[in-house]
Amino acid sequence: MNEVKDLIYLDMDKVISLYSQITGGIIQQFETSTSSNQTDKNLRNYDLKLFKHEAGGVGTDSESFKETRVSHHELYNELEDQLFKLGYAAEIGVDVSKEQLASGEAISIFENTLCIKATGWVVLEDYERICRISANYKDIAALINRSIESSLRESDECKEILKKIESQKNEIRLMKNGQQKTKRKNELEGLERHIELLIKAKSIGEVEDWIIEGMQNWIRVFLPGVINFRLYPFDDMPEFHILSNLKRESFLESSTESVHFLYGSKPTVKLDILGVITAIPKEGSEQFDPMIEFNEEELNQEGRESESIERAFRGVFRGFDGFEEMIRTCRYPRIMIQPIAIYRSIKPNKALQRTGR
Repeated sequence: MNEVKDLIYLDMDKVISLYSQITGGIIQQFETSTSSNQTDKNLRNYDLKLFKHEAGGVGTDSESFKETRVSHHELYNELEDQLFKLGYAAEIGVDVSKEQLASGEAISIFENTLCIKATGWVVLEDYERICRISANYKDIAALINRSIESSLRESDECKEILKKIESQKNEIRLMKNGQQKTKRKNELEGLERHIELLIKAKSIGEVEDWIIEGMQNWIRVFLPGVINFRLYPFDDMPEFHILSNLKRESFLESSTESVHFLYGSKPTVKLDILGVITAIPKEGSEQFDPMIEFNEEELNQEGRESESIERAFRGVFRGFDGFEEMIRTCRYPRIMIQPIAIYRSIKPNKALQRTGR
């Protein structure tokens, strides 16, 4: 065994689609029946149940699920092998070098490649999660700040200052000289301000309501349900990375919150991705203008009113292209892919192998 793949994300519909085209069809053994009460379950329906399955349950069902889960891994492994064997896939750092990416030569490789595989550091950007957190930002920040203030007031430094403040208050109450009393009050106010500044310096700052509301509206309109996945193959070339959007139902964990908790928004382990190329931005101007078919002078001629209306309506979409570019953030030299699988690959460690007890 060369490596073990710890699958985090697997788009089985895409796996089946590509595998069937390459091999001429899905192997019949992947269409399995689970029990006498549940017969003739096909692969797609079975997948949905599989990914939502939790440990436990009826013994016969549990055993069948384990067999099919292995089949999914094997089916994906065979697909990946075939994609490279038949020349449908390229790997960043192996088939596409950093020098080719920097010079722009890699574009011609991408244009003639179906799939890209890469390994690197990853960033997860779940906009639905950000929207939920921002909606409760004030309450969360208030709780954190209250906790910070409580901790600071219990610190030795703060206790010493509070002790001085209390001591000065007692002295001021006993003083009769007005000028000296005023001077001591000013000193007391300075100590109290010092504590407030100390607490403020450690606290989370406030965010104005219009910022939170604007961000939530932006996400609701342009990024509903989007999870961005960015993979950086080269530490010293952050301008190039692979961008993709993840489907929640394709995570092997039933909850994306579990994925965030286990791996974090910036995982500390490198991950692998394999996906179908969907966008290859070029350096410079727009590659194709769909509105070029409309000639201004011809449209002004009598009898061309319907074409003018068509151009007007289609122009509305083009007017929003700028917004789309801001949302997708896919610009040269990045590329975008539709992910098939995301996993952590682990090769056997000979130092840990047990040959005997």
